Amino acid sequence: MSFKTLLASACVVSTVALPVYANDVHQGDVVAVTLSELHPTQPAVGYDQIMYKLGRFQFDREKLFDEICEANGQKGVTSFSENAHPNVPSTFQCDEKIGANKKDMKTIVVAPNGEYYLTDGHHTFNAFYQMAEGGADFRVNVVVDKDYSDLKDMSQFWQAMEKDGNVWLYGAKGEAIVTDQLPKQLGIHNFANDRYRGLMYFSRDVGWNKPKQPVPFLEFYWTRELRKKVDLDDFDLNSMDGYAEAIKATSKAILSMNTSNVGESNLSVKEMGQFSEFKQKGLDKLLKKGGKVDYMLRYKTSASGNGLSYDLSVKHAPTLKMLDTTTLAANMSYNDYPAVSQDGDINAIVEIPAGTSAKWELSKEHDNQIIWEYKKNKPRIVNYLGYPANYGSIPRTALPKEFGGDGDPLDVIILGQSVPRGEVVPVRLIAVMKMIDDGEQDDKLIGVLTNESPFSGVTSLQQLNADYPNVTDLLATWFSSYKGADGGIEISGWGDEKAAQAILKAAQEHF
Repeated sequence: MSFKTLLASACVVSTVALPVYANDVHQGDVVAVTLSELHPTQPAVGYDQIMYKLGRFQFDREKLFDEICEANGQKGVTSFSENAHPNVPSTFQCDEKIGANKKDMKTIVVAPNGEYYLTDGHHTFNAFYQMAEGGADFRVNVVVDKDYSDLKDMSQFWQAMEKDGNVWLYGAKGEAIVTDQLPKQLGIHNFANDRYRGLMYFSRDVGWNKPKQPVPFLEFYWTRELRKKVDLDDFDLNSMDGYAEAIKATSKAILSMNTSNVGESNLSVKEMGQFSEFKQKGLDKLLKKGGKVDYMLRYKTSASGNGLSYDLSVKHAPTLKMLDTTTLAANMSYNDYPAVSQDGDINAIVEIPAGTSAKWELSKEHDNQIIWEYKKNKPRIVNYLGYPANYGSIPRTALPKEFGGDGDPLDVIILGQSVPRGEVVPVRLIAVMKMIDDGEQDDKLIGVLTNESPFSGVTSLQQLNADYPNVTDLLATWFSSYKGADGGIEISGWGDEKAAQAILKAAQEHF
């Protein structure tokens, strides 16, 4: 079946499931909408939960259609054709009719302005939005949980939403926000990443599970307690071992709690789903090959370019928002990342992916943005072969000229496969390339990707030269040549890993 035929089928299907106008809906109604019609009621999500779903959908098409059926109140999928399309219901069959199981469906409320606000399903619908066959026009069915359309104005609406517990006004770090700071639409780039919310998802069936009648935003109430007991910066959330330890710590913290007011919910730990003991069986299921953590890490690895599946890399990090053709924005400051993580690796911000020629850099005015550098009133393109390695900078560093820098964050050349622009990746420093640019010292640190990279085992300049002959020669040739024969760049020598660490330390002290 061609895609044109699929679209034709979709048009036929849509005639029986058109969205109902807000002034025609009532509490309990099932309404057909596109994702673009839904307004979020929380500012953050757990990226890793969405990464799991996207990873699972890549390898398990039945799970994808099963989740779509469930979200539409149709229990599960019974069959789907080889060319089935998630947004064309005629290409797959569900167990029951739409809305047969309202308890499994996501919920909305109707505002006085007639618009729909999503009160449950931010993670599932963001996954539908982000998947290759999803997007803003993806169609779903939702249940009207409450109708606020009779209220006088939006000010009364938000007051009622807060009173009823239908909005979560705390950011990814637990800070209070106002309603104007809520995302305006779905799409993961519109949300901040709450890592504690992600760990709440993965610790289900280990230290807790949802009660029969969960309070809205239940996991977020738990996160308010977890922040006091667990420091997620202590764990490597990009590795199986590190994630396993984080799940254990989260679950044990939940089990250790004994309060009648979890996160100011006015509910006890038992009412919020706390188990009486640690469930090792649940953890084993999570961590097995083909389990949730495996799917999540595989997707996170390919999406971030940290893994060998680098052909799946995107042009820029999926969590960034393109403000215009020359500006990418994150939901947080890049300086919120420490220069050095707990395990001793540095955090490196990728500005220019390997193999590309567009000259992007961290903005000096806005530390959450990466911008396309301008030269002679136009975006700068390196008029040479693409960069031989990823190129970026280290957050929370600044090296004055008297110490061999230019006053900006430290530059770092990252050996490994191409990484999407804007990603922050763990890197091990192994060397310094001593460079003079137009008569001024402009040294470049050399690092290697530590996550599933061909270079991940390299720990020193000596080992790099022994195991990967001529890599340093290639770097020296490229950087001394990319500005042209008279570019004014000279490579004056190399320093080892100790020299790199000394420069890093100095730059941290001068930040």
